[in-house]
Amino acid sequence: MIRLLIVEDDTNLSFLIKKKLERQGDYVVETASDGQQGLRALASFRPDILVSDLEMGDGMDGNTMIEKIRATKNDIPIIVLTGKMEFLKQSGADMYLKKPFNTQQLDLNIKSMLRQRGIGTESENTYKIGSLTFDTSSRRLLTDGQEIRITPTGAKVLEILCRQMGECVERKKIQATIWGDYNNDSISHNLDVQIDKLRNALKADPGVSIEIIKKTGIILRG
Repeated sequence: MIRLLIVEDDTNLSFLIKKKLERQGDYVVETASDGQQGLRALASFRPDILVSDLEMGDGMDGNTMIEKIRATKNDIPIIVLTGKMEFLKQSGADMYLKKPFNTQQLDLNIKSMLRQRGIGTESENTYKIGSLTFDTSSRRLLTDGQEIRITPTGAKVLEILCRQMGECVERKKIQATIWGDYNNDSISHNLDVQIDKLRNALKADPGVSIEIIKKTGIILRG
């Protein structure tokens, strides 16, 4: 499990990032609203990686916080988020991600950085779907340690939906990824069959659902 600390004074943004990343099952996320809180959380939470804004309103800004972290010889990986590149300076961050960004992009950057350091890679292929666990490496869906049988093709569909859990995934994207063609009635029908089977498998948790948006896409909620 990746322990992530987000330091961001926009509480709506930090909550959204936390919610989306924790849904994947790969993360435990702690948030702080300024640099002072970030330093305290760094000591108590002991994250694997830090993601921070630079401007923090009236609190300690991101650059100052990072300088203080590096002054203690702490080499924790740090990704800085900013919408104003002119505020950047050599404070010791490892990577800069320009706002606006999407959570998938942040997720990929976090895992790429941690993979280079050999941190947090074991859970990379595991997703939490409500109380269920889906392991993409073995293509096994589990509840309380017991396996729920799903088809190999259904597992591929589920993996795509898990990557964008809570978001609408285009049908044609799923069809092209799995079957190599999105403009084919038989493939579209096959996708519907797999979705029905997955819905039946996911009934093990009543809070999990697959919603079909007519002629648009599919949403996995859990």
